[in-house]
Amino acid sequence: MAIQANKPNNRIFLLLGVVLAALAFGGVLLALRQGSGGNNVSVVVAKTSITSGSPVTADEVTLASVPSTAAPQDAFTDPAQVVGKTIEASVTQNTPMVPALFTVQAVLPGAAGTTAAGSTPASLATSVTKGYVAVAIPAAGVPATNGLVGDLMAVGYYIQAGDHIDILVDPGTGGVRYSFQDVPVLRVGDNGAAPTSAATVYIVEVPRSQAELVTELFAQRGCSAAPCVTAVKYVIRAQSEWGKLTATTYTPNYEPTTGGPTVPTTADSTVTPGTLDALFGH
Repeated sequence: MAIQANKPNNRIFLLLGVVLAALAFGGVLLALRQGSGGNNVSVVVAKTSITSGSPVTADEVTLASVPSTAAPQDAFTDPAQVVGKTIEASVTQNTPMVPALFTVQAVLPGAAGTTAAGSTPASLATSVTKGYVAVAIPAAGVPATNGLVGDLMAVGYYIQAGDHIDILVDPGTGGVRYSFQDVPVLRVGDNGAAPTSAATVYIVEVPRSQAELVTELFAQRGCSAAPCVTAVKYVIRAQSEWGKLTATTYTPNYEPTTGGPTVPTTADSTVTPGTLDALFGH
């Protein structure tokens, strides 16, 4: 009789165990779902291998969910952003699509305005973002009297197509400040052909409304006497600091001039004539 009396309690414990197990299983599933989705982002990737020099078609790209830590910061997030663009580097399946893959590289050396094969260089029109324009800026200092030759102004000619640069200017007060920032370089060359030694021009992309400012900065018309605003140096931006490119616009990433570590204060005291007098009794 005692065993019979305990049977209902055993059933209750059994049912309670089943309910708790179900709740635990549901919690594990929820945690897995949140863990798999919360740290992932959707980016455009190659659905198949794509050959360099060919326009990207809609069936060659797709959206894929990848860990946010593995996704390039500037990866495209909409297939429409890349469809129709000519890819400049062959890629394999599942390669994330980034702006650098569509940068028009410098053409082969040849006569001015032509490639080595004698053909006209590829158009830049498909590389320019809507609302922006391509404009040439010099590699050497303007005017030449600013004392900066091309290699010192242009990062030793290490600026390449696909880089982003900032332009430092002398505002005419004897100092230096940043002016245009995060400017994409579309092409590096000399009169439409790649330079045989050092670049003389950079083709950069700026908002249409800024093209006049860039032109005036380097033309220096009407500025025959100081103070004149003068471009004195270019600097190359880290890729992690680039702005964001959408299907129709590019938003430059402007950084304050105070960004980054400052020059440490020296612990060495300044030596003056008075210092020598105190030491040697002059």
